Amino acid sequence: MTATKSLTTTPCVGLCSTVFGDSVCRGCMRFVHEVIDWNRYNEEQKKLIWRRLDEHLGIILPQFVRIYDPLKVISLMQQHHIPYRADRIWRCVYDLIRTSEKRFFSLDDCGFRMKADYQLTDIHEQLYTLASAYYERDFLRARQL
Repeated sequence: MTATKSLTTTPCVGLCSTVFGDSVCRGCMRFVHEVIDWNRYNEEQKKLIWRRLDEHLGIILPQFVRIYDPLKVISLMQQHHIPYRADRIWRCVYDLIRTSEKRFFSLDDCGFRMKADYQLTDIHEQLYTLASAYYERDFLRARQL
C-alpha cells in the first residue's frame, strides 16, 4: 500500500511570508489570496492550485536535478514516511530534498542526483521567481481589467 498526499491538504510548509506583505508566499509559493482563502476553496479549486504548484516544480527542478530511478524516489518516500503521490514525481523529489535537510538523512542512491553546486535555496529562488511572474501575469492583470 502506498501513502498518498491528499489534494485537500494544504501546501503550507510553515514558512509563510504573506504575513509580512509578500504577494506570493516564499514557503509554499501560493498567492496571498490562496493562502487566506484556502479553507473556503472547494476540491476543484484546490486541485487547480496544486496542479500549478506541481507544474512549477516540473519546470524548475529539471534545471537542478536528474531523476535516474523513479522507483527509488518512491521507496525513499515510503522509508521516511513522507506522504506522496507516485504520479507527481517532481513533488516527491522536492519533498525529499526539503525533508532531508530537516531530518538529516542522506540522499545518496535516492533515485535522483542534484547537479553540482546547487542548493535548496537556489531551487526556492527560482520557484519564487516563477510564482511571482504568474501572480503578476494572471492575478494582477485580471484585477486591472
